[in-house]
Amino acid sequence: MIGMGRLLTEVANRLQKKTHLHLMMTGWERRIGIVTEDTKTRWHLTFSKGVATCGAWTEEQTADLIVQGDERQMQMLFGGDELVYAFAREQVRIVGPLRDQLKLDAILRLTCK
Repeated sequence: MIGMGRLLTEVANRLQKKTHLHLMMTGWERRIGIVTEDTKTRWHLTFSKGVATCGAWTEEQTADLIVQGDERQMQMLFGGDELVYAFAREQVRIVGPLRDQLKLDAILRLTCK
């Protein structure tokens, strides 16, 4: 199984390659907190100035959306397979404004391989 840090880096790289998504991400300044409950790790996927970055999520940092689930579910959610994504989306909990949830959903669907 691939580590979450590497997986989120791949997601950020896929986003950069999909130039048609840059317009969708421009102006959407959000930090998505990702909590893997079984391994107790915390990551973030941050969208700023049309670019996505990722890293460890510290207690001091705030998040606009929080995605919670087991690491396996997160692997499925961010793995890039559209059918697996749809299944995983039903298994995780996402807390935050509905508008941001829908935007994240659209971005992740459009970055599927």
